[in-house]
Amino acid sequence: MRVTNFSEIFIKEFFSNNFRKGYVHKKKLIPEPKNIMSIKILNDMLSVRDYWNNKNFKMVLDRKSISYADFSSFFLEHSTNNLRPDVDKVQNLISRGSSIVLSEIEKLNSKLYDIVEEIQGFTNGKCQGNLYFSMESRQAFGPHCDDHDVFAIHFEGEKVWNIYENIETNPINHPMFKYSSEERTKRAGKLIDQITLQPGDLLYLPRGQYHDALASKNGAIHIAFGLTYFKPIDMLSLLWEKIVLNEYMREDFKENLTELDLSNHLKKMSIELSEIINNKENIMLADKSIKNWPYKLNRYSLNEIMTKGKEYKVDNSIKIQQNGTEVLLGNAKSNVLIPSHFVEIVKFVLKHDLIFHKDILDNFKELKKEIVLECLNNLEKMKVIT
Repeated sequence: MRVTNFSEIFIKEFFSNNFRKGYVHKKKLIPEPKNIMSIKILNDMLSVRDYWNNKNFKMVLDRKSISYADFSSFFLEHSTNNLRPDVDKVQNLISRGSSIVLSEIEKLNSKLYDIVEEIQGFTNGKCQGNLYFSMESRQAFGPHCDDHDVFAIHFEGEKVWNIYENIETNPINHPMFKYSSEERTKRAGKLIDQITLQPGDLLYLPRGQYHDALASKNGAIHIAFGLTYFKPIDMLSLLWEKIVLNEYMREDFKENLTELDLSNHLKKMSIELSEIINNKENIMLADKSIKNWPYKLNRYSLNEIMTKGKEYKVDNSIKIQQNGTEVLLGNAKSNVLIPSHFVEIVKFVLKHDLIFHKDILDNFKELKKEIVLECLNNLEKMKVIT
């Protein structure tokens, strides 16, 4: 079930008129935000044993990151994650004004998972949600920009967002774009807007938009859903192994090269790279990578299994062949005769890659159930379905 109605609100209006054209504030986008995220829900998520670690749980105080060692403890338990956030240390730091940053929070909350799934569905980008819990008047981050589009949804308390005039052009997660605090403040430019987010509000920030935020009430919670796309630079990373295999690219430059020698080398490199990039196999690799860029959001469907029964995988290498009045089933190696009352069932099954047991039974209600089950049993024995 959709929790945000992103599709109705954004596909018609937002993505046709506003996407990457500037920041957008939508009030009360989510009617009952506390059903998705609240202090109580956050408490329960933070209490999940053995999940949190130094990669997905961070703390910040007055724009400075706090060392994981300062808020974690070693737990002697049968666990692969023995160094975990310590409740007392974390809460002590929060009482002094520290913020919590939790990465990929949708992994622990199916409703947040819905939002990630929906954003990916209408953008074909890769999305993840990072949660920020902040105390009043204590800022975790100064003026900065993100290397991705941001959909910030507010869930608890209030937070004032400052929007600055400048937008960085196509920033990426690379040291070349890691500026000092002073440099970021300078690059941000003048303050052009202040927006107070309340529960249920959404603020969209295009990639590179300079901003910062400050909680105006204790216990402010917002989740920033970051959206990234496959880029030409990702394609170069993907092709790196192909480049390494190119003999010319592994040649030594001789000493005392003239300017003409270097120019010829660069021309040769350009030709070799062009051939690698335009290779049909590599074009197909790029196409596959772009299509597979969004996270695969796999969901369990136990209720579907309960109602639809077993799901069969169908071997599409096996075909039906007509030999006079006889119908045969098999492949290049062998064939078996199909009884006439099984033919339509087999044809139906072979049209699918995956098919549920119940769907087969429902399609042949006019037949005796025993006939359909006997046919499926034979197909399983022959490994046509598994």
